[in-house]
Amino acid sequence: MELSALLPFLGHSEQDSGLSDLLTTAGFDVSLMPGRAQRGGGTGHCELNALGIELAFQFHTDYKHSYGVPMDGGKAILSAIFVYGQPAKKRKAYVGPIPFSSGPIHDRDDALREFGVPYHTEEEDGEIDWDHWMKGNVQVGAFYREDTSLKYVSFTVPLKTTVEKLNRLASGRP
Repeated sequence: MELSALLPFLGHSEQDSGLSDLLTTAGFDVSLMPGRAQRGGGTGHCELNALGIELAFQFHTDYKHSYGVPMDGGKAILSAIFVYGQPAKKRKAYVGPIPFSSGPIHDRDDALREFGVPYHTEEEDGEIDWDHWMKGNVQVGAFYREDTSLKYVSFTVPLKTTVEKLNRLASGRP
């Protein structure tokens, strides 16, 4: 499964037939998530360890507050997709193509070359933690280790506050 096939499902819930089929294939059942999630709040995750991918679901109450109105009426809205650059104990590295890039991303130099100038960079004590870019309606994040090698890339629904801030900046307002 390639990451580009998952991006259209950002903002959709388990009620979307394509996302539902994908979750069923992965053996993921939204109804088995913890109690808080069943009441409409919190976050749930679907780890596709064999692919190096993790899906994050924000539940409808929290999603509406943070992101806006979801694309459909289900309870588990896909809010983020993470792809991991290196294998871990239980997870393989993602080896497929990275959307919005023409090649692999191994470190910050690759991310800057492929995604361009970030709209936001988090740096602390001279160490770059992450960069964010907007690519259409998708917020792309690259998260780094101390040596600037890639930890993971995220593809998320942008927060309402992020969209509002970028719209203000685009119109010349602070």
